[in-house]
Amino acid sequence: MSYRRITKHLNDKGITTHRGNKWGITGNSVYSVLKRHKERENRLTDMQREYKPVWGKMKVIWERNPD
Repeated sequence: MSYRRITKHLNDKGITTHRGNKWGITGNSVYSVLKRHKERENRLTDMQREYKPVWGKMKVIWERNPD
């Protein structure tokens, strides 16, 4: 379904936005909600991913200051 068709369907069923308003005619609000949902799913997937440790070439050298 297109975003405009989803918007019309939601408004016809009386389903409002989280603020209690009707959905916009152009379908931009439906697009935004679906976009944010996809971004959230991607973030949750990345948080659960196990990463292999990568060792760098950094060295720690202890030098004593002459007194």
